Amino acid sequence: MRKVAVLLLLFLCLMPNVVWAEEPEIQSASAIMIHAGTNRVIYEKNPDIKVYPASTTKIMTALLAIEALEPSTELTVSESAIMIDRDGSNMGLLRDEVLTVEQLLYGLLVHSANDAANVLAEAVSGDIATFVDTMNLRATELGMTGTHFVNTHGYHDEEHYTTARDMMKLAVCAMEQPLFRQVVATATYEIPPTNKYEETRILSNSNALVNRIRDHRYAYDGAAGIKTGYTQDAGSCLVSYAERNGLGYYCVTFSAPVEYEGNYSFLDSIALFNYGFNDFYLKTMSDTNEIVSICQAKWARGDEQVVLSAKEPLEILLPRGYDAQKLTKEIIAEEHVVAPVKEGDILGRLTYCYDGVSLDSVDLVAINGVSRSFTKMILGTIWNTIFSVWVMTPLAIIVLILILRAMNESKKQRMAREKRRQQFRRDFYK
Repeated sequence: MRKVAVLLLLFLCLMPNVVWAEEPEIQSASAIMIHAGTNRVIYEKNPDIKVYPASTTKIMTALLAIEALEPSTELTVSESAIMIDRDGSNMGLLRDEVLTVEQLLYGLLVHSANDAANVLAEAVSGDIATFVDTMNLRATELGMTGTHFVNTHGYHDEEHYTTARDMMKLAVCAMEQPLFRQVVATATYEIPPTNKYEETRILSNSNALVNRIRDHRYAYDGAAGIKTGYTQDAGSCLVSYAERNGLGYYCVTFSAPVEYEGNYSFLDSIALFNYGFNDFYLKTMSDTNEIVSICQAKWARGDEQVVLSAKEPLEILLPRGYDAQKLTKEIIAEEHVVAPVKEGDILGRLTYCYDGVSLDSVDLVAINGVSRSFTKMILGTIWNTIFSVWVMTPLAIIVLILILRAMNESKKQRMAREKRRQQFRRDFYK
């Protein structure tokens, strides 16, 4: 019996087209993970329910500050900026203290400082209320339809909320900024003494994925950000990014419990990253040398045809052991290609689907030029002109008139013959 079981297991392991990927079970109430290259959703759990973002709010604050301010600009801390709830995270900024935008960004994203958030907000918009309006406007621009901000830092408020899917959109946008990527991947950062603070501030990233000092249990190879958050109402929150061997994932976990076993915003994120890296891989489907399609070009010289290939190499994310029969491709090429065609002209689109779901696509371009035959063009133009509606319509009218005239003439002749016959009969019987 044991031999049978071993043989069966061996058969299953060697059997092609078996998908072994199993989604992990997580404790977070809401989560989503996407592939960074294609934004394809790899995992989701209640991604559109209302959640409280806590300090992940600071991603938006940082994005707006980076877009509006120069990193080297010096800012002076105002009294209004440091009027914050002291049970929230802060870096102890003092009134009239001068720091650079870059230093405040590290305070904001590494130390998760609420006071730094307000200083940056005032520098961008003049006052905090106006900045919050800008936050909500930018959220709308990013398609964050389930989000509403009321402050710069995420201190709890019933009207300050978001969704995991919305926060994913924000994270992807923010990570396009090189300075943002640099800051959120930093484990520790030092701010030297300032005009008001005599000691060096040593900031330690609250994101244990990138900062082993914070908690070595959660340090993750390839992690490069992004932002933690926690309040009693929000639970533990984490927006994160990790990359290995050119394969990257964004992950968002919200409303995760913090228990004796550990912080599940980290545990869940690690489980999801492991799922992504272990159970999926990038497969090259087409390159620039592969002939994808061949099409005819109107008025092409001789027998010349247009050969189409992918504009650039295309890699798609597939589960390991994927079912090859479920992988399909769709080629959409221009229906009416007219010579001349230049090498590199975009003439179609190649799309790959797996199990009916579109994965990724690439433009199809001509890899050869096709010249025009002027003889074909002239003869074709004459032929089309002859049989065009502008010629055929008057010709049809003339033909119709001639036919009607002939019919009318024929009718007159019949009537004349009938009249002669009737006259003949009358003359005969007199």
